[in-house]
Amino acid sequence: MAWMKEALLALPRVALLIPKLAADERVPVRVKLVLAGLAVYLASPWDIVPDFIPVLGQLDDAVAVLLLLDGILNQVDDRILLQHWTGEVRTLRRLQWLSRLVSGWVPARLRALLFGRAVEAGEHRLRQEPTARASS
Repeated sequence: MAWMKEALLALPRVALLIPKLAADERVPVRVKLVLAGLAVYLASPWDIVPDFIPVLGQLDDAVAVLLLLDGILNQVDDRILLQHWTGEVRTLRRLQWLSRLVSGWVPARLRALLFGRAVEAGEHRLRQEPTARASS
């Protein structure tokens, strides 16, 4: 249960990470749009399944949170994450593992629809970055 406490205490660091990733030009636009959309969905009073329906009403919010965490921690290139992460790397790794494990409950087709080839696009931009710096 210590890892659960660690994960909960790291959530403010994840909240600080979000605007840093949104401002980073190496993060693919599609990832930024999906993460922004999920954040707006979570903040809005409207849900796909109304909250007054027991269990199912909260389940859609839980799925959105899982997708948001997975999108932040596992769909963005690791080098970019490490550059912006303010906590211990060990804590980041545990959060990545936990969000990957739990988001495994979300259908892979839905994750693929939302994030597409975001990881490959981010890696492609990272490979191009040194050349862009050398030419400027």
